[in-house]
Amino acid sequence: MITSLDRYQVVSVYPQTEEDAALIHWFVEKLQLDQWTNSKILGAPVDIMMSSRQAASFTNIIKAKGIPTKIKIKDVQRLIDEEASLLQNVTKRQSRDFDHTAYHELDTIYGMLDQVATKFPDMVTSYIAGKTYEGREIRVSAISTGGEGTKEVIWIDCGIHSREWVAISTCQYILDQLTSGVGKDETTDSLLDQYDFHIMTVANPDGYVYTWLPSGNRLWRKNRVLNKGFLKCHGVDPNRNFDSDFGGPGTSDNPCVEIYHGPSAFSEAESSAIRDSILNLGGRVSMFITIHAYSQLWMTPYGYTQDLPASYEDQYRVAEIGVKALTAVHGTEFSYGNIASIICAVFDKNEELFLCVQQQVAYIACLEVSLIGMRPHKQS
Repeated sequence: MITSLDRYQVVSVYPQTEEDAALIHWFVEKLQLDQWTNSKILGAPVDIMMSSRQAASFTNIIKAKGIPTKIKIKDVQRLIDEEASLLQNVTKRQSRDFDHTAYHELDTIYGMLDQVATKFPDMVTSYIAGKTYEGREIRVSAISTGGEGTKEVIWIDCGIHSREWVAISTCQYILDQLTSGVGKDETTDSLLDQYDFHIMTVANPDGYVYTWLPSGNRLWRKNRVLNKGFLKCHGVDPNRNFDSDFGGPGTSDNPCVEIYHGPSAFSEAESSAIRDSILNLGGRVSMFITIHAYSQLWMTPYGYTQDLPASYEDQYRVAEIGVKALTAVHGTEFSYGNIASIICAVFDKNEELFLCVQQQVAYIACLEVSLIGMRPHKQS
């Protein structure tokens, strides 16, 4: 178990052939490396975190094979330490109102969710979508201004990869904006006139708590299930545990690696909680959004095939509108489109790769007939 990432680096590797890609995959599996990106296009970077000693040996072998490499982050621990020093300056909060100036531990977040339900009892209700391996609640906040359960639903979940703290903060911000904007903001009123919102602020509570523990790992992204086998490795990637191309490329059957898909589809409490919540809404869900924290991408299905869903034109149109709105705020440029087409080419544009806590990405998928859109991506 890694508790310190001192002398850890992130290396970008650019496979030029199928053989190159297979060799990189072999290294990731055998050395149990933390693969941050999964390239499906030759020539696009695969970002892998490893110790400096591993990086030296790895890059020598890879370069000998003629595969280009680049160091993107020289010292991962330094970035984590900088974040930790900021957190130390945050005093324990007495108020339970939303605070968007700092990251918060799980109990504090759940306290804020309780407070918003108390403050807006006619608009916000909460329910428990499931319980984790370690017994924590997976909570959903439902926001509605009426309609007696007949409105279409926009589903948003955050933090299925526990290290992506800014994603969880984004769900808190969305919930705050929806509740505080009623009667004050025309856009908010218009949205709530047409839709109910169901927001799962922390989709992976066990993993999130582990990222805060002194004995934990700030970059832990899986849940905390104890897997079978003599190695006693912890965790399944809940994002790779849905019944959509289960076990396909970009996943692993090795329980000790970051992209382990689990023993079977929906074997995990986190993925099951999302599935069950969607099914319980009885076909009312018209939009499914899951928020991650890596680069600036607005991605639509699918990631495992070049085929496009029937509603792709609508998804692309909505993504374009959303990206333009994002750019209008701070000038941030998001790439958008279906995952299989854009996810690999985009990373070539980045001259610098920052720690995942410093960036965010919105993924969006429209659900129509089945749960195919339940797993709108295989990346993060």
